[in-house]
Amino acid sequence: MIKIKLIKRIVDTKQWVKWLNDKEITKFSEQRLRKHTVKSQKKFLLGKIKSENSKLFQIFYNNLFVGLVELGFIDRFHKTCEVMYFLGNKSYWGKKIATTAVSLAVRYAFKNLGMLKVYAGTYGKNKSSQKVLKNNNFKLVGVMKNQFRLSKLSVKRDDKYIYEKIK
Repeated sequence: MIKIKLIKRIVDTKQWVKWLNDKEITKFSEQRLRKHTVKSQKKFLLGKIKSENSKLFQIFYNNLFVGLVELGFIDRFHKTCEVMYFLGNKSYWGKKIATTAVSLAVRYAFKNLGMLKVYAGTYGKNKSSQKVLKNNNFKLVGVMKNQFRLSKLSVKRDDKYIYEKIK
């Protein structure tokens, strides 16, 4: 059973930090660009809990914490927000857990936050993330060419794909 739980207070971040420091897990995330610690993650988490523009959820699979999904950049005037997600526990990749978690988060955005549009961006090479969005009936609405550097040392770049789902 897959569920998401809104984070309302500081939770244990040890596993989360381990995921953030794993190069394979974060290869398509800006989180790969810095070293994460329990202290830095608790500070980050406290900011998210206090923020009016973000809702952060833990993803659970059979009561096991396996990842996170966030509704960020919540714009109550325009009624839009961005969905961001990652499945940290690699043992559960490819099992549609992220697809279900995104579905639950989008439902929350529409029903609980009154959003009219949810959008997301992915690296062009991140086919798994694109599949999650397509499985949730997001539509590709734009491509920003050469938006991302692939590494600190590389001059190689990747496109950013922008998706949206309208209520």
